Amino acid sequence: MRYDKIEIISNNLSLANLSTHIKITHCDHIDDVLKLTRNKVHLGAKLISHPLAGSVKPHETPYRSIVILNQQQGLDMESLNTIEQAIERYQILCKPNPKHIRLTASEIHRQYPEKQNSDFQFIDLQLVKSSLSALGIRFADYQAAVV
Repeated sequence: MRYDKIEIISNNLSLANLSTHIKITHCDHIDDVLKLTRNKVHLGAKLISHPLAGSVKPHETPYRSIVILNQQQGLDMESLNTIEQAIERYQILCKPNPKHIRLTASEIHRQYPEKQNSDFQFIDLQLVKSSLSALGIRFADYQAAVV
């Protein structure tokens, strides 16, 4: 697997130094993560991680990271359907609190206690590492900096 084809799209700043070999694109909030991922899928990227991965409900965590493979080999319909369904699911689940999907880092820090924020970042990181591990990439010594 060529590392230069893998990209992580995330609003979790603790992933910033995950790897010097993998492109990490930071977004301001979950809505941007989902929409940028969808745009990249339209350009030929394939989803490696599921946009709704993990046991934490989408409307309960302020972080989302998605791993994609930038392959530019045409539109992957399975990836497109998955990201479109994830966007719809987020919209439904966040309907009672529509601002949740657009929380910025500073708003997240104001809304959640430090320990809870740290836990959300850690869970998101573990989901990313699990997706990368499935590709044969290991980050055993990596410790995320909580930001």
